[in-house]
Amino acid sequence: MALLERDAPLRNASDYLAAASRGNGRLVFIGGEAGVGKTVFVDQVVADAGSTVRLARGACDGSTTPAPLGPLREMLPALPGDVWPDGADRADRAGVFFRLAEALGRPGAPYLLVIEDAHWADDATLDLVRHLARRVHRLRALVLVTYRSEETAGSHALRVLFGDVAGASGVRRIDLNPLTPDGVQALLEAAPRRDGALDVGELYRATGGNPFFITEVIAAGGATLPRSVRDAVLSRLARLSEPGRRVLDLVALAGPRCELGLVEDLEPALAPALDEALAQGAVVLSGEAVMFRHELARLTVLEEVPAMRRRTLHRGVLEWLETHQADPARMAHHAEAAGRPEATREHALLAARRAAALGSHKEAVEQYQRVLRHTEAVVDPAVADLHERLAYELYLTGRMVEAFDAQRSAWQTWTELGEALRVGNALRLMSRFSWFQGNSAEAAAYGVQAYDVLDGTGGTAEAMAASNRSQIAMLANDLATTREWGRRALALIEGRDDLDAEEVRVHALNNLGTMEVDSGEVEQGWDLLEQSLRRSRDADLQEHAARAFTNLASRAVVRHEHLRAGAYLSEGIRYCRERDLDAWILYMRGYVALSRLDQGDTAAALVTADSVLRHPRTALVSRITPLLVRVHALARMGARPHEDALAEALDLAFETGEAQRIGPAGQAAAESTWLAGEPEAAEREALRAWEVVRSVQSPWTRGMVASWLPDAFAADVADSVAPPYRAEALRRWDEAAHLWDGLGSRFNAALALARGGTRAGLADAAARFDGLGLEAAAARARALAREHGWSTPRGRRATTKAHPQGLTKREAEVAGLLAEGLSNAAIAERLVLSPRTVEHHVAAVLAKLEVASRHAVRDVLVSP
Repeated sequence: MALLERDAPLRNASDYLAAASRGNGRLVFIGGEAGVGKTVFVDQVVADAGSTVRLARGACDGSTTPAPLGPLREMLPALPGDVWPDGADRADRAGVFFRLAEALGRPGAPYLLVIEDAHWADDATLDLVRHLARRVHRLRALVLVTYRSEETAGSHALRVLFGDVAGASGVRRIDLNPLTPDGVQALLEAAPRRDGALDVGELYRATGGNPFFITEVIAAGGATLPRSVRDAVLSRLARLSEPGRRVLDLVALAGPRCELGLVEDLEPALAPALDEALAQGAVVLSGEAVMFRHELARLTVLEEVPAMRRRTLHRGVLEWLETHQADPARMAHHAEAAGRPEATREHALLAARRAAALGSHKEAVEQYQRVLRHTEAVVDPAVADLHERLAYELYLTGRMVEAFDAQRSAWQTWTELGEALRVGNALRLMSRFSWFQGNSAEAAAYGVQAYDVLDGTGGTAEAMAASNRSQIAMLANDLATTREWGRRALALIEGRDDLDAEEVRVHALNNLGTMEVDSGEVEQGWDLLEQSLRRSRDADLQEHAARAFTNLASRAVVRHEHLRAGAYLSEGIRYCRERDLDAWILYMRGYVALSRLDQGDTAAALVTADSVLRHPRTALVSRITPLLVRVHALARMGARPHEDALAEALDLAFETGEAQRIGPAGQAAAESTWLAGEPEAAEREALRAWEVVRSVQSPWTRGMVASWLPDAFAADVADSVAPPYRAEALRRWDEAAHLWDGLGSRFNAALALARGGTRAGLADAAARFDGLGLEAAAARARALAREHGWSTPRGRRATTKAHPQGLTKREAEVAGLLAEGLSNAAIAERLVLSPRTVEHHVAAVLAKLEVASRHAVRDVLVSP
């Protein structure tokens, strides 16, 4: 029987496969509620493709803590042997990913890869999908990724992935909807006749058109509707014999895929009853495994297994898996459920280490926590090591408070054991975790303690503790202390060329270079940062290379060197994207937004900033810059209130205690209050920030606040700030505007003219603000002119004002219709345009809104 109401999605899948055969691959997310028919749809795509593709299929397991790269491991028999050859380093995830992408790009029939149930995917599998999504447009492959839409709300990891790959050109999305009443009628008519008649309308209302629920109700027979899916499944299974129901208990408990051999070995007397369950359609056979038709059915059966029988079955399954060298994550699950603590610790520890090595950090956290649940709390090095490993995995997953607590537990044990090196290293990590929580003072205190413990040990632990102190000083814009500790770190590793020493070296060079650029020794600073970047890349120290790119780019933006900034941002984001270093991508994208804002592209800056702020994994410290971009943009345009964003930015910035955060926040607060017609409030905001900023030696950080200070204060500090800010502090507004123009800072130039308050300056400023589409700023310039009785040219007519997201009038119309869910053909008919023209407009809208799917337009569209 043909799939009901799936013709359009099947045609799309066929088109994507045709494109893949030409080397223009696609990765398609297939979403829908549980039971809507995602697997059946994929089965049809596979059947339609037939022998024209090379098929590889794998699924994520939701019954246990998932094994890293579980779907890929299932696919390996169908993939070239060089993707993950025998004897290859099992922790070489990056190598596996690149070899897979290389294999998918080779000549020949296209690959059809299927990853099912991605809402249960481990971190490594999500990283694999992310890796493929960013490259698939150059591959001969169609990758289908199914997921349950109802399980990916909020900050779910898959939702994060959607945001990460939103701009990837090869990514598409297919949403499978429930059946319509006509579809329910067709399904009911195609079913075998049974006693009793179900009303189509009532069946549709009860099931919501969910195909799985409908088929279960029909299979249960009778004219009365069950109250739930559970009741429908149990009604169907009630027709099985007692052996048939008992064998399903074992199949359900074993997991989504139960090996035939497991049933034959553990319940040989029940094996014949499996034929009955297969004949009834309760389960299906897939190769050498038995599976329920749907996970909802498996979970329903599992809930009915009595507690003691469940425990006995878990023990049997565990013993069988151990003899067959099964995945440790699966064995850990069954060992814990069977009440076997020693086996739980053994298997969970191995599973945790494998997960950590492959980058499945959430899974590593769960496995380490499982080990600790079954470990006695004693003063023991092994226990301390467990807490330390857990702390690092929690840190990598952004759970900083828990990471700090776990690291503190390790530190307490190392202290009791008198292990000085481990104590010092634990304190250094506690310093870092504290900084990520925004507690700079506590981070500094732990950094001091760490070095005091390690002082004189002479190894890389002492050197890294010294470099950590240099980094904390750099973050606080403390030039002398940054130099002192950075040079000490380098001296401790002088003459060494091993990897541990190189990691210290690039870390220290980064700290020193960033501080030198900030304090005015610019050429020396750029050279040190470039050394850090080059050496990091040569040694494949990816996190340190990402940090070097970030500091090179951010310092260039702060100095308004946009050509330099653009080069580092472009290369740095590309480098991080190829290695899935998304935390650094988010940080740098905040500075992309700031650079665009400074150059006058306010609408694009706002779109970029908002995309970072919406990302659920954006760290607190990485929110500050895009929040400030949002404040500036909204205050200048007057499009929407900006006060909430300003309040959050000020809170976050002042909590860090760092001038590099507080200076820009104070500048944003001063500027926005000045634009609102409150010059005295602007001075108060500047004075508040100046209490912190005055102590640092960065001329650009000092300048952004100093120019807003009261006249006498500003003049006193003018010589210590960067040239355009110096001109502003001395109230030489025309000179300041000229300097800002030379830097390409279009808004700052116009603002200087407006703050100067001359008749010509205000007229010029209003015209410049108009040209930038900044209505509120232009209105402020005209209001100041009117106070003096001067007239200025009229602003743009309302019909010509820029869209806040940079859309033209026609693009805004198209975007609105996309948000309503209209197809290209329907939009063409509504606007009386050709389909080709609509296609061009849709492409432009998706690019400007930075989304990959027309379905995402409604979520990000801002009304002009």
